[in-house]
Amino acid sequence: MNRIMRLCCSVALVASSVVSAAEAYERVELDRDRTSLQYASPIKSVTKVIEGYKWLGQTKEMNGGVVFEAYDNPNFGKNDKVSGSAIMVKAIFYTYDDVSKEEVMIARQSQINGFVELYGYDSPDIQLHIKVVGDNEFLAFSSEGDFNKKDKLFSYKKVEKFNKNPHGEKMKSASDSGMVF
Repeated sequence: MNRIMRLCCSVALVASSVVSAAEAYERVELDRDRTSLQYASPIKSVTKVIEGYKWLGQTKEMNGGVVFEAYDNPNFGKNDKVSGSAIMVKAIFYTYDDVSKEEVMIARQSQINGFVELYGYDSPDIQLHIKVVGDNEFLAFSSEGDFNKKDKLFSYKKVEKFNKNPHGEKMKSASDSGMVF
């Protein structure tokens, strides 16, 4: 009888943890044309944690990360449908310790519960959905369709510096190496 009770309790605990994990990442219906100001409080709480630090992606494939900086929206308060009421950040993406891309991004509430969506102002197809899980870590995925795919959810941790390129100065451009005549 004791074994049966323990088994039932174990099953109930596992089931409740699975249900709570599923609830954490459920899709919610939001207005397609939602603005940053409509959800300013959760957006500001995320940007307050992530801005000004180096964040290293925590997978074998990632050899860099991202730094977020505050960005003063020059169109804020103007009658501009896209940027007039947008909270913006500047994302600087790194490969190893070299800048690979800089993008001004608009923040808005993600359609995935608990996440904030950042999308490129000039390139809306560049997306990053972020959920802060502590002062030193956030979870992210690149597309709304990836939220329930475990291999597409990445953990970023706060670091002092990014990894150095192990190839160092060994790699030269084609013209420097003599490949182009």
